[in-house]
Amino acid sequence: MVRYDVLGFRSEKDYIDYFFKSLLKTNWTYDYFVEWKKVRQNLANYVKEISLLNALSKIPAEKRKTELKSIFIKYPETIPVIPLIIAMREHSIPILDAGEKTFHKIFDFSRRRIGETEAENLVVFCEKVGVLALFEDINDLYAYLMGVEVGMDSNARKNRSGEIFRQLLSLLLKKKANEFNLQLREEDTSIQTARVKRADFVIYSKGKPRIAIECNFYNTTGSKPIEVANAYVDFQRKIREKGGCSFIWITDGPAWEKMRATVKQCFGEIDFPINYTIAEEKLEAILNELLKQY
Repeated sequence: MVRYDVLGFRSEKDYIDYFFKSLLKTNWTYDYFVEWKKVRQNLANYVKEISLLNALSKIPAEKRKTELKSIFIKYPETIPVIPLIIAMREHSIPILDAGEKTFHKIFDFSRRRIGETEAENLVVFCEKVGVLALFEDINDLYAYLMGVEVGMDSNARKNRSGEIFRQLLSLLLKKKANEFNLQLREEDTSIQTARVKRADFVIYSKGKPRIAIECNFYNTTGSKPIEVANAYVDFQRKIREKGGCSFIWITDGPAWEKMRATVKQCFGEIDFPINYTIAEEKLEAILNELLKQY
């Protein structure tokens, strides 16, 4: 059961109400939206190849198939750029084609020397997926690919969201660890159970691991936060059984507002389920309580 008394509340209900009231609306920072360094680096690997393919925008449409075939044969290093144009990272692309006897084909866009027939096959792919027609509408392939890379990078925002929250907590935890003359380790394996093998943070006191801290942030609801919450309930039980260490779960985000039943259930099992605001306000009291037993 949540230790609401240690946290300075009169009842579990008062604490739960404050938990929901103090949830962060977002953890987006200015670095959340696009990782520009990665976007530019991905394109920097293909500047020469992009320039060669850019020639297709300068010639008549009826000549592009012949020209692209010639480019593939003379400059095979341009071949891996084609998947990027259609927002793909894979170099081996399978195609289902019910109109063909073979039913499906595999197009290989890895860099290598190719002959006339293979070059023709790759050109056919480019024509059917719209790559050739694209050069009718763009003047600068590099600028187009910059936009594609930004779009593909947006898929990584979910992971960035979690990492941003972890970094935010890392600053807070390091500050408190220094104040208490404790050692803080990240991604530590010293406190384990069968279900949770690596803790986001572990606080050491007198050279021994004493407090495991897990953190996560959820903008949207779904099965994942519920699964994680149940895993931490199990982790809390195992920590109690093992003895010699304690557990703090720092979780936040607007998604929890729509999953109140899950939160209340977890609060009945976990000693210190807190959000970022509560961590800022009450972490000192929690550390004082937990460390006095060691």
